[in-house]
Amino acid sequence: MKSIEEQEESAEKELHHMAVIEAILFMYGSDVPFTRLAQLTERDESDVRVSVEALRTAYEARSGGLRIIVTERTAQMVTQPSVAAVIEEITKKELEGPLTPVAMEVLAMIAYRGPIGKTDLEAIRGVNCAFTLRNLLRRGLIERVPQQEAQSRSHMYRVTADFLRVLGIAGVEELPAFTDLAHDPRINAILAHDSDVVDTETHDMKA
Repeated sequence: MKSIEEQEESAEKELHHMAVIEAILFMYGSDVPFTRLAQLTERDESDVRVSVEALRTAYEARSGGLRIIVTERTAQMVTQPSVAAVIEEITKKELEGPLTPVAMEVLAMIAYRGPIGKTDLEAIRGVNCAFTLRNLLRRGLIERVPQQEAQSRSHMYRVTADFLRVLGIAGVEELPAFTDLAHDPRINAILAHDSDVVDTETHDMKA
């Protein structure tokens, strides 16, 4: 039988595992296979399923604006049906109105660095891009490109012909300062997870 200290330690570990899975589901913004969750958390799939179920139950108990959907193979964070009408109205306004500064920033990154994946976009911006990407997709300004790796379920994003047509250019190479920004060493360092290069480049800019 476990001691009280061991039980408390075990409970803390499980809360941590649940928090990590919650963050991953938020980051992806779509359904994530249990096999992928197991890889990302370096845990057995059976243990991950237990944590996901506990997380789903916790979300149901607090009756917030989000919930966890669980299928046989995947888990996903979605909005509650009770707030669906509000979210739909917000989405409609986002689509009909001008692009927000955030959307413009993401669109620019895709134009200059595409094809680029959601994870890399979020590494550059430091925040979740799921809603913004859906907005740009619905506007027809970007499109998904399958990853080359056969085992990958994620997508790359690039600008569409409609985007080029709106700007009156034949290709992204005609964008201002395309050569410099498409190969910016600071962004390359972020995508390569090289913090030393990022720090050096930032210091050089300030000097």
